[in-house]
Amino acid sequence: MEVATPGVDGPIIVHYHRGSGHSADDPIIVVLPGGGRNGDSYRDSWIDSAEQYDLLVLAPSFDERRFPGPINYNLAGMIADDANLRTLETVTLRETPEEWLFARIEVIFDAAVARTNSAQTQYDLFGHSAGGQIVHRMTLFAPDTRIRRALAANSGWYTTPSSQTAFPYGLDGAPMDEQQLETAFERDLVVFLGELDNASETRGHLRHTPETDSQGLHRLARGQSFMRLAAEQATSMDAEGFAWECAIVIGVGHDYRRMGQAAAEYLYGASENVGMCDMR
Repeated sequence: MEVATPGVDGPIIVHYHRGSGHSADDPIIVVLPGGGRNGDSYRDSWIDSAEQYDLLVLAPSFDERRFPGPINYNLAGMIADDANLRTLETVTLRETPEEWLFARIEVIFDAAVARTNSAQTQYDLFGHSAGGQIVHRMTLFAPDTRIRRALAANSGWYTTPSSQTAFPYGLDGAPMDEQQLETAFERDLVVFLGELDNASETRGHLRHTPETDSQGLHRLARGQSFMRLAAEQATSMDAEGFAWECAIVIGVGHDYRRMGQAAAEYLYGASENVGMCDMR
């Protein structure tokens, strides 16, 4: 499926699978791949789950030519291309939200609804690695998106809900006020971590800077640190609701296939190998 979205040269390729039992009343899930942008492989890894749970799976490939580098993918195009990728210091924010990747995901959902006559008004969202970074930033910075449940899996690093840390590592200089942060805390976000995505994991590229290493030295530690900080921030703000959760998939590392299978079970079935994070 090709979907034309605003602000890009040409359509975005969306790889999809519609479960044989999928009807207008069944869920739609958008699956965001890692830094390889391999939407076809991610779609393939969700086929069994689509058949089991009657899903429509949409896995877009935001190709490197039109969305070059982590600035335009992991960071969702929120900052200008001339940012120093090594330091990410003194970044310039693209102030028009329509330029950010989040808006394009909404257009992909609309196209799928129209083409399948779906009755869905919301979609679920799963992203792994670089895709997981998009998911948690979308939860923070795109309050009007129609996400029902969001799973950010095995992100390399995070934009933390800290006003003391410069964007994109924190919220200082970000397009975010306290009310928007409180709204973000009320959304159904799950930080979805692999138990073995730890210091021994060698798959995937992991960014190491003073700012990212302050979040932890591996993805498992960084995800738990992000959640602890978020919970502390929600408490200090007296936020009315804090809906975020942190879950750990037992026995799995930086593996998008097994994390995707666990995500499908978590969202639509019974999770037998998923535990909750230690928030102490």
